[in-house]
Amino acid sequence: MTKRGMGVAAALVLAAAGCTPGSTSAQTVELVAGGGEADGGPAVDAFIDGRLVDMTVDRAGTLRVLTETNAVPTMWTVQDGKLSHVAVPGFRAEYVSQMTTGPDGAVYVALWNGDGGVWQITPEGKATQRLGINRDTYRGDRKPPADGAAAEGAYLRYLHGVAVGPDNRMYFAEERNDPTTHQLVRTVDGGKIKTVLGRDLAGLTARQWRSARTREGGFPDGIAATQIALEGGLNDPIAIGADGTLFAAPGRRSVVAVRADGSAHELIGNVAAGGLDGAVDDPEKPFADRGPAARASVWLRGSRTGQRGESNASLVTDERGNVYVTSVRTGADDLPGRFDWTGDATGRQRDLLVQSRKRRDVGTDTTEVLQIRPDGSLATAAGHADAAAVHGDWLYLARAFTDDESTDRVLVVRTAIPR
Repeated sequence: MTKRGMGVAAALVLAAAGCTPGSTSAQTVELVAGGGEADGGPAVDAFIDGRLVDMTVDRAGTLRVLTETNAVPTMWTVQDGKLSHVAVPGFRAEYVSQMTTGPDGAVYVALWNGDGGVWQITPEGKATQRLGINRDTYRGDRKPPADGAAAEGAYLRYLHGVAVGPDNRMYFAEERNDPTTHQLVRTVDGGKIKTVLGRDLAGLTARQWRSARTREGGFPDGIAATQIALEGGLNDPIAIGADGTLFAAPGRRSVVAVRADGSAHELIGNVAAGGLDGAVDDPEKPFADRGPAARASVWLRGSRTGQRGESNASLVTDERGNVYVTSVRTGADDLPGRFDWTGDATGRQRDLLVQSRKRRDVGTDTTEVLQIRPDGSLATAAGHADAAAVHGDWLYLARAFTDDESTDRVLVVRTAIPR
């Protein structure tokens, strides 16, 4: 096992960043990975370097972090307390819109650039396209696939999200550009493509398109999900709940739930309800009730961390029906000290925890992880994280930063979810 340079001696304490070890006035976390300099081995004492792209965890509790360095993706795996990593050639990590895992533990990424498609990544780092086509050799129909079209060989250009349900069914968010940029969230059912959220605006006149803009000002609760015009070309992270409910974040400004009967319900970000943080209570401490989520605003994305880009927004669910999203508090007050991270840390771990707060880019927006509960209430579950994942009673948080050797790297911790 090799070591990197140790950098500055670990003389700082967590109190320097408002995080006193053992303090009850901050959020208690456990370090999971990235708190040292070892190249593999025990995850807490190893390093994860590169620009953070996304993070996910499977049913078995295996955690995976995707980073990018000089356009080369690297997959980091935390399993049984050990960290391993493998390069993943074959696609550009800067074009990844979302990473997810299936119920069998398989890893998938969606690409939003012209190559498009969904790719599966093996533990050895081999990437194989599972949805979409080779655009260099494709000679078939170049029209976007309609409902009922075969998924195999379908002409899919821009995919802005991917999820795999408990039944191993794949869902993806597809960008369309006729007559304006809009999104469709679709699934593969019996080898055929089927739209589950969004209205296809292709072929509409300008007048018809304007009348279809039901997303402006919100939409009637319970409307058929396929009647909603989802405008915008931003990444649209999606997730599938344990009961099969689809959750999507069109345009990153709201979260929509599509129930089994095909009805749509806006959970957070409803413009018609005001869409202002002032309509709910300010966050005071982790997991404290802030009021109805439907009256709060949201902006799903990771913060602009390091010098080389932005992490993807997280949208994940747990077995109790809670939904978690990473949101940016642009123009809002910073989170109180109770959202700082505290807990046991020694030596270099302690130093890096402090650096991860102090050495982020100047002007970086404050990020928070919001929890939307089944009863419609809202809480800020954690702060200062760029990606989130859930397994059992644990909320995993990834933070990207630049260390004292000017290296982009990632720390991963976890915190308990109260019952």
